[in-house]
Amino acid sequence: MADPPTPEAILAQRAVIDPVFLDSPLVRHPALDEALGLSCTLKVETMNPVRSFKGRGTEAVIGALDPSPTPGVITTSTGNFGQATRRRGIAATIVCPADANPVKVAAMRRLGARVILAGPADGDGKALARGMAAEHGLVFVEDGVHPEIAAGNGTIAQEMTDSGVRPDVVVIQVGDGSLATGVGGWLKARSPQTRVVAVVASRAPSMQRSLEAGRPVEAPSATIADGMAIDRPVPVAVELLPRCIDELIAVDDEQMLAAVRLLLDAVGVLAEPSGAAGVAALMGNPQ
Repeated sequence: MADPPTPEAILAQRAVIDPVFLDSPLVRHPALDEALGLSCTLKVETMNPVRSFKGRGTEAVIGALDPSPTPGVITTSTGNFGQATRRRGIAATIVCPADANPVKVAAMRRLGARVILAGPADGDGKALARGMAAEHGLVFVEDGVHPEIAAGNGTIAQEMTDSGVRPDVVVIQVGDGSLATGVGGWLKARSPQTRVVAVVASRAPSMQRSLEAGRPVEAPSATIADGMAIDRPVPVAVELLPRCIDELIAVDDEQMLAAVRLLLDAVGVLAEPSGAAGVAALMGNPQ
């Protein structure tokens, strides 16, 4: 049975992750508090070279690879994870959905990654990526599977509590599950009074259905929040998440877009829909 990342594993990743991804700012704004009807602290993960928390987990898993020469890595990504992979200077092949955000695709190519757009018959592209890994001797990196990714993401919560922030509730978006597993794993160990609320996209229902069933359940995704657009969770995520979160809430695309507007208007922070999902949940469930 897999276990959530321990505080020791999370702290060890601080020596692996490029400091450019660490110590992201904690932001408060009275206009946001007033709009939400509560005191809200944001952990802003967009002020780094890939404008995403994904750099933390990617740095951690790439740093754990065998240091001997490797032909490279291959992964599936809607953009953020792929950008972070290539920063380490390892040859990277990224399999993206055909309708992936063109800005993110261009960014991955600009960093030197080989980007392959999966066709309609390729689903989420994981089978295609696995096949290419076997054919070319590449390391297949699957977000949500490698424990180093969750441990790297857990540094977000470590920075919060070490800054003296021990909130009553932490609200966090869920895609493949590694972010919530890492953050929840730290909080369960170091701030057990904090309630961890996970947020899924209602138009990407596979994770919610999987947690309800206790096993991976496949369901098509049609959400604007590409970072949460999971068609079938990996088994380890379904196993670990119930031990790292206290509640699951679904938000729709319209709620996330309203949260994007609120963050820009009230705080001056521009977030993509996935990054605004936590605020969307607070807007609909202020208690």
